[in-house]
Amino acid sequence: MRILRIGSTGEDVIQLQSTLSILNYNPGSTDGIFGVKTASAVIQFQKDYGLVTDGIVGPITWGYLQRQSTAYKIYIIKPGDTFYKIARANNTSLSGLIAANPGLDPQKLRIGQAIQLYPIYLTDPSIRITYPKDGAMLPYGDIEITWTPVPDATSYTVDVADLDTALPYLRNYTTNVPANKNSFILPKGHLIIGHRYEITVYILDPSTGYNAPKYMPKVNVTIDESAIKSPEIIIPKDNTIVSKTNFVLQYAQPDIEGNIDRTLVLTSTASSYSTTFKVNTDHPGIPEQLPSFWFDGVPNGEYEAVIVYENRTQGIKLESEPVRITLTE
Repeated sequence: MRILRIGSTGEDVIQLQSTLSILNYNPGSTDGIFGVKTASAVIQFQKDYGLVTDGIVGPITWGYLQRQSTAYKIYIIKPGDTFYKIARANNTSLSGLIAANPGLDPQKLRIGQAIQLYPIYLTDPSIRITYPKDGAMLPYGDIEITWTPVPDATSYTVDVADLDTALPYLRNYTTNVPANKNSFILPKGHLIIGHRYEITVYILDPSTGYNAPKYMPKVNVTIDESAIKSPEIIIPKDNTIVSKTNFVLQYAQPDIEGNIDRTLVLTSTASSYSTTFKVNTDHPGIPEQLPSFWFDGVPNGEYEAVIVYENRTQGIKLESEPVRITLTE
């Protein structure tokens, strides 16, 4: 590598600037022009590693940069490179490579540019995907993926990889989720019955000291070959008036063994009000009157009623179609 200093230009300056950016030294724009801001970033890097702080990138500084590049799995773009080729050559997924380089346009790669090959595995067990569970057999349908919120996150990336397709780089589904959300609904149109899927949630968190996202432990699920019926509210009927003192509930649910939670959700059609009741009855197929005190403080009005069925043993979560009711005293 040639010696670089203020006034130098070229692909090796692009490599220097993009590498410093990944290492969080803020050299300014990756424009291939060694200016004052790039020199300041070099001086800070040299200071951190006990080198001569002259702002000149000679053999010693290059050597330290290359060691950091190896440690942080940094790759330098070469002529003819594409994200697809790089992913195949380095045993990573195309979607994972895109997630590891947020803000970088894969169609506008520059020779000499540094990119991150892999995100960083997160070892904190409290930060994880909370649904679905690893190893779950899920019915074919939309899947709500939820995870632990991370206070310092600036965004999330959800990646769902089809493990049973001949074209894994084309079948992966990736989407960005804002920092104020910790869930995403994956449409069933992106799933195939009988296939296995690997779900990864990446966290972009600049407080880590470099730009590559962290990722939570991966979750693997299988889409069941046989359809599992969603729960169904039988009583009350749709578009009926229901008294708080005589709220009779009857519903049908999937006949699957396991540790099951059943929740009645009432959502107002006129406001943002919503309330939930655990209805873990032993015989859900039999009509049962709910305790009237459950409805103390619940406003009268029109609601949509839904039964949420969650089999925690099997990792299955299903909702009934909503039933519209008018709640009165």
